[in-house]
Amino acid sequence: MPWFRVDDSFYSHPKVTELGHSAVGLWLLAGCWAAQHLTDGFVPRTVLPRLGARPRDAEALVVAGLWEAKDDGWEFHDWPHYQPTRVQVMADREAARQRMEKVRARRKGDQDAN
Repeated sequence: MPWFRVDDSFYSHPKVTELGHSAVGLWLLAGCWAAQHLTDGFVPRTVLPRLGARPRDAEALVVAGLWEAKDDGWEFHDWPHYQPTRVQVMADREAARQRMEKVRARRKGDQDAN
């Protein structure tokens, strides 16, 4: 499960201080959604209503420089600089799977030896 990372000084960043709570809420919910779905920071237009947001909230994030408008949605500005990418998450998952496979094989070997 990937995490959506938020700096503890986010609330006081100049890009954020002028935003309303609904736009900031959208930013947070959309970040969690994008991290969960491994979209590398892309948020499709179709997701906006499911997050309880309105197009004006998304536009506020674009104006603030936190999002970039795309034809079919929005993209978090500089996602790969602050968040793990899909490739990184998948590589981490594969490495964890391989580690567990080795642990299970060792445990099975220990049980067979008894």
